[in-house]
Amino acid sequence: MFLSREERTLLQMAAEDGIAKIDATIARLRGGNPAAFHDGKSLGGRVFLTKPASGIPYLSFRRSPPEIGR
Repeated sequence: MFLSREERTLLQMAAEDGIAKIDATIARLRGGNPAAFHDGKSLGGRVFLTKPASGIPYLSFRRSPPEIGR
C-alpha cells in the first residue's frame, strides 16, 4: 500500500519545517497507515532501479549506478 495524496501532501508540508516535523508526521502517518512503511522484515525485499549504497538491505536492483567521470 502507498501513502494517499493527502498523506503525501502532509509529508511534503512537514519537509518545509525540518526533520523534527518530518519525524512527527511520519509517526502519525505510520499509526494510521502502517502498510505504507517498511518494517524490519520488508526492507530486505525491496527492489531498486540502481544498486543502493552499501549497508542498505535489498533484494535486487535493475542496473549498476553510473560511474562518475565517464
